Amino acid sequence: MISKPPHLQNVGQVYRGFKLLKIVEITELQCVLRELIHEHTGAYVMHIANDDPENVFCLSFQTLPYSSNGVAHILEHTVLCGSKKFPIKDPFFAMTRRSLNTFMNALTGADFTCYPAASQIPKDFYNILEVYLDAVFHPNLEEMSFLQEGFRLEFSDPNDPTSPLEFKGIVYNEMKGALSGGSSRLLEAFNEAMFPNITYGVNSGGDPKIIPTLTYEQLREFHDIYYHPSRCLFFFYGNIPLEEHLDFIDTHTLKETRKVPPLPPIPPQPRFKEPHYKELKYPIASEEESANKTMIAFGWLTCHILEQEEVLALTLLEIILMDTDASPLKMALLKSGLCQQAIPFVDTELSEVSWGIMLRGCDPENANTLEELIRDTLKDIGLNGISLQLVENAIHQLEFARSEITGDHVPFGLSLFMRSALLKQHGAEPEKGLMIHSLFDQLRQHTLSDPHYLSDLIQKYFINNPHFVRIVMVPDRNLGAKEEEEEKAVLEQVKAALSPEQVKQIIEEAKQLKQFQKRQEEEDIEILPKISIHEVPLSSRDYPLTRERVGKLEVFHHGAFTNEIVYADLVFEMPDLPEEDLPYLRLLTTVLTQTGCNGRNYIENLDYIQAHTGGVGAGISLNLQATDFNKFHPTFHIRGKALHRKASKLFPLLQDTVRSSDLKDLNRFKEILFKHYSGMESRLNQSALKYAINLATSPLSVACKISDDLYGLPYFWKIRDIVQNFDEEGPKVIAKLEEIQNKVLGLDHPHLILGCDNKTYDELKGHGFYGLNDMETNPFTPWKGNYPLNHLEPQGCIIASPVAFIGQAFSTVSYADKDSPALNLAAFLFDNTTLHTRIREQGGAYGGGAVSNALGGNFYFYSYRDPNISKTLKAFRESVDAVIRGDFDESDIEEAKLEMVQVLDSPISPGSRAELAYGWWREGRTLEVRQAYRHKMLSLTKTEIIEAVRTHIKPRLSAPPIVFAGKGLLEEENQVLMEQGRPTLNLMSI
Repeated sequence: MISKPPHLQNVGQVYRGFKLLKIVEITELQCVLRELIHEHTGAYVMHIANDDPENVFCLSFQTLPYSSNGVAHILEHTVLCGSKKFPIKDPFFAMTRRSLNTFMNALTGADFTCYPAASQIPKDFYNILEVYLDAVFHPNLEEMSFLQEGFRLEFSDPNDPTSPLEFKGIVYNEMKGALSGGSSRLLEAFNEAMFPNITYGVNSGGDPKIIPTLTYEQLREFHDIYYHPSRCLFFFYGNIPLEEHLDFIDTHTLKETRKVPPLPPIPPQPRFKEPHYKELKYPIASEEESANKTMIAFGWLTCHILEQEEVLALTLLEIILMDTDASPLKMALLKSGLCQQAIPFVDTELSEVSWGIMLRGCDPENANTLEELIRDTLKDIGLNGISLQLVENAIHQLEFARSEITGDHVPFGLSLFMRSALLKQHGAEPEKGLMIHSLFDQLRQHTLSDPHYLSDLIQKYFINNPHFVRIVMVPDRNLGAKEEEEEKAVLEQVKAALSPEQVKQIIEEAKQLKQFQKRQEEEDIEILPKISIHEVPLSSRDYPLTRERVGKLEVFHHGAFTNEIVYADLVFEMPDLPEEDLPYLRLLTTVLTQTGCNGRNYIENLDYIQAHTGGVGAGISLNLQATDFNKFHPTFHIRGKALHRKASKLFPLLQDTVRSSDLKDLNRFKEILFKHYSGMESRLNQSALKYAINLATSPLSVACKISDDLYGLPYFWKIRDIVQNFDEEGPKVIAKLEEIQNKVLGLDHPHLILGCDNKTYDELKGHGFYGLNDMETNPFTPWKGNYPLNHLEPQGCIIASPVAFIGQAFSTVSYADKDSPALNLAAFLFDNTTLHTRIREQGGAYGGGAVSNALGGNFYFYSYRDPNISKTLKAFRESVDAVIRGDFDESDIEEAKLEMVQVLDSPISPGSRAELAYGWWREGRTLEVRQAYRHKMLSLTKTEIIEAVRTHIKPRLSAPPIVFAGKGLLEEENQVLMEQGRPTLNLMSI
């Protein structure tokens, strides 16, 4: 536990006008929560003190949009486009490369907008906080920024009024991409139906059909209402003393602020007297099959968020009823054969909790039958009661989830913000979202003293609750084209009604925006605070591993505080496999831990996993070598994690998974396979950039080819073929999976990687890892993997999306090559000097950039949710030419180095450190190798960077681009490419 700060130890104390309202020790997380109010302004402060050096702040505002015009989302973008103290084009993006932040972002929720950031360096932390404070409270909110970030009308040729009129804007294109998938449309339709009278019924991100109704004046008015210091929740987490935060926000914001009254609470949604039903459509590609692609959502509105005991109980019911394929309601749905995937969604961040189920892989004619099945199953469960074992299993899962210290992708402090501060904004006690054992003990006692408690909740909220919504979302091959035509018709109608003065205004506005963007490029960003390159730590991060032989195991351990959780990874060398077996290898990782083993059928085994672990899974690592990306030594992993007290169950389970997983159950395999495919199919648009990059890199090396075989379109196609021909293929695939299972599991010289504290490790070792050290092993033929590479042409892959996802890749050098650090810096320079401006600000894409994959020995350009293709491909080339010309200075190099250090020093959660260190060892990235890379990167000169780009990137810019987009956009852009004399895209149906 961290020591208490010198001040503010007692409730009621006042420090610089901040009155301490509450102190709560959260012993389970080794934290202390403090709540304060600034008496002069009414601003609230939450502080979670912890020894964690990754300090987090989050400025959070309740924002309640009144329509789907995207006002909250566009404002989130626009406030970061310059402020009173920092009047430059985008302090946010500039600070990402002038700091050593571990996280910077801005998020728009259904009823809040927040601005979080994190850093491990106090000076850097306050630099970023100063910029954020000025951005949210004193933004410039220039009309040109609104037009750039939100939407605008512009002729396709900005100077030619006879060319087509278009909608442009970053948020506009972002939301076109976000709403291109069926699942996102279904959830928006669900909320609209569930909350027709209050803010949750509108799309806070913005509906592209409604975004053009937003005015600049409405944007400014929205800011005036919601972005006031009195209405801000100032959240802090980490080891910087609270008083330093209070000093800072008082000096920079609160001391000159006048108090305004708090916002009124969100009114309750009037309850329905009868259920509401809707049938809608979502777009799929014109060549795509539509059978079994209907999605259906069912849901109820339950209790208010202030009723925290019932909220927790409803979360428990979600786990009991729907967590695994063995959960009673989910099992009934999957066994019915009327759906392929059943996913619960319970939104506990809204003022009133909606509890729902999304089904994929349905037939619309079965909607009534599925609703009856849900109701009948819930009635049976309510009537027969819920076993104490199911309750205990669910409580265990909640306990594990709240105990785990996460933070590999999002700071742990931000996850605590989501769990606690959002409760506070609704008027609930924030500690309710942080406590673990005490709350669960209360819930356990409640269910023991009243065995009907959960059954009564089922009756109250599901059986007898008329506030019920059912949305049926049917696929439509023609809808995408129809929506494009509707947008064109609207624009043609607008254009026809334009007066000469309005035409002139649109042309003039485009010129002004271009001048505005050009003027901003020339602004001096040195007014922003900055971390000096001399303040960068010179030493590389390291997580030392102990290594010893224990029985038949080679055990690798990194000691760390993991909050009483054990992380285990059982690793086998990959044997030699023919390329045609790779899809089955990936499929095995999906199936293996969802079947029965050790005499338990799959239902019993899933219950066992739920009762005793935080999850068990399988995976594949290629382990590319730092000295030569063409060399790699793949491994197969069985990973699991469990609370310390459950370790005696985890290790035998790992051995059971290796030795006795039963793949023979054809019906069970069909359930897993169809669920797996349905999930991939529904995420096709969401995963389009990943598929594009996998395909673009596939001809570059055997490792890249294998990655595409395992995670790219070849795998998607293989699974689709098995699903479509299951009656014939199913038994053959099971036989093949059993063959692969026997080849890759239980092989000689296994490794065990452990993440836990040293005392726990000694205890586990003393028990022989509960029998795992005596596991039988088998000899095998070592991996060769001599697969031929394929030639690749420019491809346009047709999906149901009005915007594009682009990847263009080529080989470079290995991690240990002298030019590898320079290519990494070049990627940041391409972004900062050209790509961000051309692709996002001017092109209107949601994002784009360049990545040097040092370990993979390749480099790629990318963009996503992009309305352009030819312009973006041109921007890729322009970025390279700009660097070769030397259009950057020493400050640009320093900023690129800071961004690289952010990547190298990114915080790793305690439970992931052992696995990361083991991966470094496997790849030959020793501390000495990584330190040499860091030293070279920090000492790079402009000349060295230019020479690396000229040598390794410029000659390879003819690499074939891969684009995923709608057919209409692909055809339009192919015409442009043809006119430019550039290679066109070969269109291909997915």
